[in-house]
Amino acid sequence: MVHELLRDISNEDEMRKTLTQVGEHLYIKPGQGLKISDHGAEATKLPVVFAMGGSGSRLVHVTRDSFSKHMIPINWQPLSKYTFDAWRNLGFKNFKFLIDGTHRGNSISEYYGDGSNFGTKNMYSVEQKKVGSGGAVKLAIQNKVIDNNFLWHQPDDMIVNYKNFPTDFANVFLSAVNQGFKIIILCTPGTLYPYGEVIDINGKVTEFVEKPFISKDSSVGIWGMSSEIFGEVSKLESDKEVRIESTLFRRIAKSGGMCKILMPNDYWIPVNDDPNLKKFEEIVKNHRT
Repeated sequence: MVHELLRDISNEDEMRKTLTQVGEHLYIKPGQGLKISDHGAEATKLPVVFAMGGSGSRLVHVTRDSFSKHMIPINWQPLSKYTFDAWRNLGFKNFKFLIDGTHRGNSISEYYGDGSNFGTKNMYSVEQKKVGSGGAVKLAIQNKVIDNNFLWHQPDDMIVNYKNFPTDFANVFLSAVNQGFKIIILCTPGTLYPYGEVIDINGKVTEFVEKPFISKDSSVGIWGMSSEIFGEVSKLESDKEVRIESTLFRRIAKSGGMCKILMPNDYWIPVNDDPNLKKFEEIVKNHRT
C-alpha cells in the first residue's frame, strides 16, 4: 500500500498540473525547456550499464553471502533478470555488467554469460578491490567496456508497472545530450524516511511520525552519461573507493550540465532491504496469477 502522504504529495495527477510530461510517466520542471524527440533505433543501441559490485549487506540473511543479492531468486529467476528483461524486451541488446572479482560477481557472470543465451551482447568490468561507483565507471572506461554514451541502472532499483520506461528514458537521455546536458538523472519527488521521526519543542516530544515522507527530489539509481565527460571521469582518484555521486555529479551539477527527470514514486521499488524485497515478490506473484 502506498504511504498516505506520498499519495498527497507525489501522485501523478498532481504532477501533471505543475510539470511537463516527457514520457508516459516521466516529467520535467517547465523551466528546463527540454524538447524531447523519438530517437527510434538510436535509443535501443545505447549500452545499458548494470552496477552490481555491491556486497548486499542488508540482504545477507537471504544470500548468506554465497551469491550476489542481484541473483536472489524471485519466482524461479534472479531478481536482476526482471530489470534485464525490461530493457531486453524493448530491443536493448548491449549490456555492461560492473561486478567484483569475488564469488558474488562470479554468480552474475556465470548466469548471464556473453549474452548468447538471451540474444544480447554482454560485457564485464571486474573490480579486484572495492572502488565505489566512481571507480567502477573509471575502470570500465579504462578497459573499454564502456566506450560511448551510456545508461546506468542499478538493477535492484526496480521499475514496476511501466513497460515503456526503457525507451522513454533513453529518448529523454538522447534529447538532453543533444541539447548540451552531460548527465541525466532520474528522481522521484521525495522518499519515505525509513525511521520514525520524533518531533520536539525544547526537548519535549510533541509528535511521533512513523516513516514520514520527505519531500525532496531523490535519485533512484538510474541515470545516463555523455561520453563528453569521460575525461572528467579519468581524473577521479584510483587509490580508494570513490562515489561518483559525491564527486563528479556535484561538479557537473554546479556547472549546469545535469538534467533532472521526475517519475512518480509508485513505479519505483528499491529492493535493498527485506520489506522491499517482499513487496517486489508480491508484485511478481500477482502478475503471475
